[in-house]
Amino acid sequence: MEKIINKIENLPIFNGIESSKLLPLLKGIHYYEKKYQKDTALILQGMPYKALYIITSGECSGQMADSSGKILKIEDFEAPYALASALLFSDDNRIPVTVWAKTDVDLLIIKREELISLCQRNTQFLINLFGDVANKFTFISNKLIYLQFKSLQEKILFYLSKQKAEDSGWINLKHSIQELSTLFGVERPSLSRALARMENDGIIERDGKKIRIL
Repeated sequence: MEKIINKIENLPIFNGIESSKLLPLLKGIHYYEKKYQKDTALILQGMPYKALYIITSGECSGQMADSSGKILKIEDFEAPYALASALLFSDDNRIPVTVWAKTDVDLLIIKREELISLCQRNTQFLINLFGDVANKFTFISNKLIYLQFKSLQEKILFYLSKQKAEDSGWINLKHSIQELSTLFGVERPSLSRALARMENDGIIERDGKKIRIL
């Protein structure tokens, strides 16, 4: 149990809950662990999602197939990460993506009923779970906004236009390159190349994690 605590204590759903309190909290519920090998599916698109899947080790990728069979990468998930918490309490809880293991993956699986028990026993966990659900909803909403842009440069410029800039015009990036590539629906190297090209073309200027539109 202590090994599991060390892997998940930094998850947003456990923010503000001390390790000494997290241990007895989890001991009071039923959960199970599962292992998946690289390139296997953890969850298939369209399956009912009745338990919270927490990635405790490894990395996964969420992919969605449309009616024509075209695959769209939605997001990469790296441990520790709680998958699709918003779906657990939806009337239609069929998961809209297939989650693949990009590496060997370890999961901690907690059924919905056990999560409700955790919420009843710990107010901070309840608040954290609400926050996690809201943040995932915001991410999907933003993802849909960026899908309307045809080029990666358009996505980058739109993102920068929505960020708060200093008086000098510099913007402190709140997201890492990996997080931005997930938001834009591209691979990290593609985003890095696009940023370098825009800088060479005199469209933007970069200084570490700071960036500004020229």
